[in-house]
Amino acid sequence: MPRETNDGSVIWQVTMSLDGYIAADGDDMGWIFEYIDPSNPAGAEVPARIGSMIAGRRSFDVGARDGMEVYDGSWSGAQFLMTNRPSADLPGGLRVRSGPVRQVVEEALDAAGGRDVGIIGADIARQALESNLVDEVVVHVAPVLLGDGVRFRGALGRKDLRLVDTARHGEVVTAHYRVPHGQRAEP
Repeated sequence: MPRETNDGSVIWQVTMSLDGYIAADGDDMGWIFEYIDPSNPAGAEVPARIGSMIAGRRSFDVGARDGMEVYDGSWSGAQFLMTNRPSADLPGGLRVRSGPVRQVVEEALDAAGGRDVGIIGADIARQALESNLVDEVVVHVAPVLLGDGVRFRGALGRKDLRLVDTARHGEVVTAHYRVPHGQRAEP
């Protein structure tokens, strides 16, 4: 069944190496900060639209390990953690969920109050894409070849996207895609 609310979009915004990795070996994400520029309008546009975030456990753990906050701490809103491994040491205010991604996306859309929902993590993004819950994909391609690590990956089956815009800021190229709504799947 298609999502019942259309108030906000579900967006996967990610920085990727030229050879298709979103994290280096050992889940190292430090290389990304060599290319993130807060003055990049293509990068700053999405966080301004986000009312809630959904992260996977692996991405959450990497952020906690490296002392990273969502959008470098410049963003606030409802934060959801999808995991099958809840623990007592998680921060207060974090909404820990398990189960079907569709239910968590619906809850995050409600919590976003008409704004958009951001997705952090390759596996959560894959699940949401496969369930036809993602409306937009924003990819920042950095001019680096990592050779190994966590791959950017979408749905396991074919998924056609529509290019909305491209931009270049310094050496980073941003491609903004929309997922056609006609591809939303029935459960």
